[in-house]
Amino acid sequence: MRILIIIATVFSSSILAKTLPATNFQTTHNFIDKMVKQHRFDKNELLFIFSKVELKVAEKKSKKSSKKPAKKSKTMSWDKYKSLFITDQRINDGIKFWQDNLTTLKRAENKYHIPAEIIVAILGIETNYGNKKGTHPTLETLAKRAFGNYRRKNFYQKELEEFLLMSRENNMPPLAVKGSYAGAMGYPQFISSSYRYYAVDFNLDGKVDLFSDPVDAIGSIANYFDKHQWHNDGEFARPIAINKAMKKFAKNSTNKPKKNAKYWRNKGFNIDKDIQDKTKIAFISLPQDVINETWLTFWNFYVLTRYNHDNRYAMVAYQLSDKLKQKFN
Repeated sequence: MRILIIIATVFSSSILAKTLPATNFQTTHNFIDKMVKQHRFDKNELLFIFSKVELKVAEKKSKKSSKKPAKKSKTMSWDKYKSLFITDQRINDGIKFWQDNLTTLKRAENKYHIPAEIIVAILGIETNYGNKKGTHPTLETLAKRAFGNYRRKNFYQKELEEFLLMSRENNMPPLAVKGSYAGAMGYPQFISSSYRYYAVDFNLDGKVDLFSDPVDAIGSIANYFDKHQWHNDGEFARPIAINKAMKKFAKNSTNKPKKNAKYWRNKGFNIDKDIQDKTKIAFISLPQDVINETWLTFWNFYVLTRYNHDNRYAMVAYQLSDKLKQKFN
């Protein structure tokens, strides 16, 4: 018989929010029914798993609140953001990782045509080369975001579905998996859907392991960028100076190159002569405390943003990879 969800306790505005097993919520049971019907999961197994996950019971909001509205957080400046990732220690650790995994990185380059320095840079940014993979229980992380009032709960419900499928396909105990505060996992910090669709068994041992196997992680990152249409030997970005009159054109340019260099030249932009008219480019603005930096970007920069949509992330990946390459060579 289904465990019915009846929470009769009335919470006053002065009582702090409490936690209860996820199986005390109807949304959890609806999700379990879906997994049983669509993917043939064992219902009792899912009931047991979700009984071990606790969710918050939202407290009743008081009609009058003395709290002041939270101030909107200021976007971290590009210089500050960059300083968190591009350090001598991270570069030195990256060189060691590159040397320790040289054969695998060369094989990934040959198969997927993704530069070794890009793969190493991503691993450096995401988990400091596998040293910081996250300690948050992934099932609980996803359930809290999928079943609560989180603004992207539909996305996280889908990721929770993908997580359970991923766990079953790879014989992982769902309750044992740990990752980031947002549900990313392993060396490359793949979310569940990326793990299922882009992770590869690069060492050919019959399983896909991004948690303890750097070989699979290297191959999976390379496969991810390959599947997102990486261009061989493509350029990433160049700084560019633009005047106020040109900003109205540049601000409508997304980080996905859609218009070619000829179009922007006709708008008055000073595009370097070595860039062919037919080359599609875009412009991005990196936040600074005084004057933002403007960069002209190419296709592969956009591909980097498929890993993380923040332009600062893509720029750090590009610049860290360049420093790694210079030092390795």
